[in-house]
Amino acid sequence: MTSSAPGGLFSAAYRACTLAVAALFVLVAFAGLALGTVMPLAVQDLDGLGLYGLAFGGFLTTGMVGTVLGGGSADRRGPAPVLSAGLLCFSGGALLCGTATSIAPFVLGRCVQGLGGGAVTVALYVVVGRVYPAALRPRMFSLVTACWIVPSMVGPPVAGAVAQHLSWAWVFHGIAALGVLALTLPAALLRRLPTTGGEDREEPDGLRLLPATAVALGAGLLQYAGAETGLRRAAAAAAGLVLLAVWVRPSLPAGSLRAARGIPSLVLLRGVTAGAYFTIETYIPLMLVNERQWSPGTAGMSLTGAALTWFAGSWLQGHPGLPLPRERVVLAGVLIHGAGTALTLCGTLRAMPAATVGAGLVIAGFGMGLLLPGIGVLTLEHSPAGRQGRNSASLQLSDNLCSVLLVGLCGALFNAAHVRVGQDTAAFAAVFALALAVTAAAVPIARRIAVPPTEEKKHATV
Repeated sequence: MTSSAPGGLFSAAYRACTLAVAALFVLVAFAGLALGTVMPLAVQDLDGLGLYGLAFGGFLTTGMVGTVLGGGSADRRGPAPVLSAGLLCFSGGALLCGTATSIAPFVLGRCVQGLGGGAVTVALYVVVGRVYPAALRPRMFSLVTACWIVPSMVGPPVAGAVAQHLSWAWVFHGIAALGVLALTLPAALLRRLPTTGGEDREEPDGLRLLPATAVALGAGLLQYAGAETGLRRAAAAAAGLVLLAVWVRPSLPAGSLRAARGIPSLVLLRGVTAGAYFTIETYIPLMLVNERQWSPGTAGMSLTGAALTWFAGSWLQGHPGLPLPRERVVLAGVLIHGAGTALTLCGTLRAMPAATVGAGLVIAGFGMGLLLPGIGVLTLEHSPAGRQGRNSASLQLSDNLCSVLLVGLCGALFNAAHVRVGQDTAAFAAVFALALAVTAAAVPIARRIAVPPTEEKKHATV
């Protein structure tokens, strides 16, 4: 397959790869929505409410390592082997969660899942970058978002019904089985991809893996500290802060922390916006179940609505007739994301209908549909072929790191304000207020994502 091949996404040149990528994203979507629906039941059944944030954050923490390993390996050997290895890890972690009888092995299973999930996601980004020409990439990202529609409609109610009539564990078992079945896709349909894109070897993978692992460990320690008390909390927090202070900067593209124009700002923006969204998405089902006495299936429908509006935003940004520059579309997405997060915060008030919380997530989802695919398109557009895996890995690393840190901090806030189930309005308000503050900070970053002309020229000559 070459970038000059004619036709659309489902033409003869691209059909097999398009179907394979779509099927894998359907699996990712179904897993995320189904597991998010039953997580409140799982942690309560395992007597691990204090580790609720860690059960989510552990997935993202190890996802950083999987992202870096997967990105480097995909640049060298092609994405198909990375997809296979990632699916094996993802399925194994789901099986471990489903068989857990206490919170510790459950969190371990989530960590194994994250390792595989990080590899799968970055490998799929490399597939999009290598197979499809620039004109088709926005539409491919729209199709990827469309893959969330059916899972968003059936995932939460199916997961809720399985948990109610059987057990939440059977949801994890089902995801593990689907992951094993999906192993046929990379081998059968993606092996024909080129095995290399002219990788830039200026930095060995081992040197990139070390900071990513250190950052993941530091973020994990901070999350653990949020669930502990006394000396253990202090020791874990101190160690985590030291690791992050030393290793965050070398783990991301130069200039990311100061929002340098171009790819560094794209990487930072991806992390900040995704972290804020993932935080409200994590805590909304828990709030609706614990505070408003909704069933898990009904609470999960807020995820369904958000997935649908996410698709709507993604379809809009991928429409060839859109008159706005892509950078402006991304900025609009950030502003809409902020408006939805603000509405979610308002929904914590007892005087507001419970549906207000879900409505805020639905609005924020539309904003994410505008901005997240745009960030991916711009990053691939400004990345030489040999750095598509690396720069895509940087996007995922930033996404996971910011999400882990924010969910961990929110976990500490929630535990500090926690009273008892049914009386945690202040705890949830603190979580959503922090997410809103982070979303507001994304606005000036979004104004710096345009690649400077000198950088454009450098990329054109690589």
